[in-house]
Amino acid sequence: MQQPTARPLLLFALRDPRVVDVVGGMLREQGHDVLQTTDGPATRRALRARHPQGLLLSLDLPRADPWRLLTELRAHDHGMPIVVTAPVYVEVDAARAYRLGADDYVTYALSQEQGLHRLAARFRRLLPRPEAPTATGAAQRVVIDRAAHTATVAGTALDLSPLEFDLLATLAARPEQVLSHGQLLREVWGAHEDGDPGRVKYTVLRLRRKIAAATGGRTGISTVRGVGYRYHPVD
Repeated sequence: MQQPTARPLLLFALRDPRVVDVVGGMLREQGHDVLQTTDGPATRRALRARHPQGLLLSLDLPRADPWRLLTELRAHDHGMPIVVTAPVYVEVDAARAYRLGADDYVTYALSQEQGLHRLAARFRRLLPRPEAPTATGAAQRVVIDRAAHTATVAGTALDLSPLEFDLLATLAARPEQVLSHGQLLREVWGAHEDGDPGRVKYTVLRLRRKIAAATGGRTGISTVRGVGYRYHPVD
């Protein structure tokens, strides 16, 4: 039996060899291993047998319904970073991806390698990374440990994806301040401030559901219409 690698494994479910060469190469340099699958059945086998720590899922994956696969994965694994990708941007696809639980939707058909480097940067930001531990005040009943990548609300552990964790930590670090969609895109996603606000909307929606389940309804996150979001301590 093959022994599992000590390096975190990322699964690239797509056919385009450029993505594997460029994006995979950049992530290997960051200490990850990359496995490519080129159709739906092979992807499902790899997910069952290899248990990757992150998934790059192409909407053009042959012999697969990527929407069904995304839905099934999120039903069983809330924490694995999943980036949905396609050669060109389609607004309805981006909204659907976020709604079904994708952490990001990134296109790469830009001039030369620009889009591929952007894709690698976005994916890398979703992966757990060590940071100095911080914690909010006890009155907030939210404890965030960045080094352990854990968050608890009212003493209950939250099952957050890396992106949801980063979003909560960013909001909780500045209670009662309004953070715009652009600020959150820049600080959490590493994207341009004029990027797609839908990725913020759907991640906030998922985060609210998880906090509400732990607190009995309260989330501490309010919407400031037309601007962004404000975090109130959950007491």
